[in-house]
Amino acid sequence: MLTDRFVLELDAFDRTATFEFRGDFTPTRELNINHLVGGRGDVISTLYQQASDLDPTDILPDTEIPRRAGFFLDAGGGRSTFQYTANVGVGDDDLQWGDESSAAGEANQYDATGDVDPVVKRDVLFRWLAEVRSDSSGKARLYTGAWTDGTYADSPGVYGEPLPVALLSARAEKQPDDSSVVSYTFEFERVARVPGAVDEVTEDFSEAADDAVNQLGDLVPDF
Repeated sequence: MLTDRFVLELDAFDRTATFEFRGDFTPTRELNINHLVGGRGDVISTLYQQASDLDPTDILPDTEIPRRAGFFLDAGGGRSTFQYTANVGVGDDDLQWGDESSAAGEANQYDATGDVDPVVKRDVLFRWLAEVRSDSSGKARLYTGAWTDGTYADSPGVYGEPLPVALLSARAEKQPDDSSVVSYTFEFERVARVPGAVDEVTEDFSEAADDAVNQLGDLVPDF
């Protein structure tokens, strides 16, 4: 169980980075459900009753659908999102911030763990966020609450694994009254992890783009 922090793990640059956020963070979860059919109410009720009356095979079950009661069909659509706000600054020097490729207290383009200027930490994080494919390939993973395998906690959560997520937005702001603290706001959406399918789609798009460029080049005369 992970309750004192949330952890973002990213695969990019042929390496893996870990960014830990602890302390005054406020996680918020939201679930939106998109129904295949929903809110049709009296229209569906009337059509169903008429179809039942005209059904010579008696396949349709004999049921009374009340008026003004919506008819819904849930095919699994919707969104599960996570919003986090966390302050990172003084007292967070022990949290990992990158791939640990630099010495503690120093920074390079991949890591800023330790006592490093908050602006440098921000820039390192945002470079990773800009490069990572946060999609169903599973290259962005969120460890939070019961969604942990125990890597960053004393024991695994009840789900035994992190959440594969897509990053929807990230924002960093320096506190006006404290230049040593940067406030971060993230919004993530849970995704289905299907790495093979994502790789195939990416390759198909890349090949299609290359073909389009080549065809365009054939149409442009040489001067």
